[in-house]
Amino acid sequence: MNIAILTAGGIGSRTHQDLPKQFITVDNKPIIVYTLEAFQQHPNIDEIYVACLEGWNNVLDAYAKQFNISKLKRIVTGGK
Repeated sequence: MNIAILTAGGIGSRTHQDLPKQFITVDNKPIIVYTLEAFQQHPNIDEIYVACLEGWNNVLDAYAKQFNISKLKRIVTGGK
């Protein structure tokens, strides 16, 4: 089994936005979704795990459902 582990725990302070950079929308889609879709479509990836910024796990889960990311199996809170 091949598992993609994504680190999405940053706050994106250099972008000077109210949102963490991984959740900023580009062309009507959050940046993190582009990455999730790439692993979703990859034939050698069986599951996706994401270390997410504290307080954003539910948002990421909602995006996964909205964009049909069925390989996303675990979301954990990232560390410092």
